Amino acid sequence: MTDFDILLIEDSPSQALNFRLMLERAGYQVQVAPDGLTGWRTACTQSPRMILLDIDLPALDGFQVLSRLKRDQQTKKIPVVMLTHRDRIDSVQRALDLGADDYLFKDDVPYELLNVVSQVLMLSSHG
Repeated sequence: MTDFDILLIEDSPSQALNFRLMLERAGYQVQVAPDGLTGWRTACTQSPRMILLDIDLPALDGFQVLSRLKRDQQTKKIPVVMLTHRDRIDSVQRALDLGADDYLFKDDVPYELLNVVSQVLMLSSHG
């Protein structure tokens, strides 16, 4: 199985560090992937409990990663929360259509991240 709870796929080192520290302070084990391809490969080999997925990524963007995850028998049950900027509201609908469990606007992360993560993990453990 895996030795971490959350796979964070985020190409901004400062944001990735910020999110990871918040999650680790709350007791989660976090693995960071710096691009979509690395994140997708990590999800396939490590089976995290959930994935936080940025939409704007190099190599594979968040939509490509999400659709690959949801098509694969091994990864399709892993809950995915998309990370996006507030001005990309069309992205939110597209992500939900592709199978994302939830989304977070990056501006709201300091206030919402831990709530969303705990809700998604709780729901997935009952599913």
